[in-house]
Amino acid sequence: MGKSPKPLRIVVDATLATWDEFEKLKTQGHEIVVAGEDQLADLVLAPTAWRMDAGHRKYLSLAIAAGRKRRYPKEKGD
Repeated sequence: MGKSPKPLRIVVDATLATWDEFEKLKTQGHEIVVAGEDQLADLVLAPTAWRMDAGHRKYLSLAIAAGRKRRYPKEKGD
């Protein structure tokens, strides 16, 4: 799998950091930042936050696509 032309910086809760998908994203050039055990929170509030746990794992690719659209908006006239 090649490098992503549009890499993202993705903050991942420590409880999700062992997912194989995040290793694949790293090899594609994305930056994966793992929140440490001492930084775990009950609620994360942010404009780009997604609820993600084992039950939502199948939506990870959708979250990545939405993040790309936000970080790399299409130029006007496209």
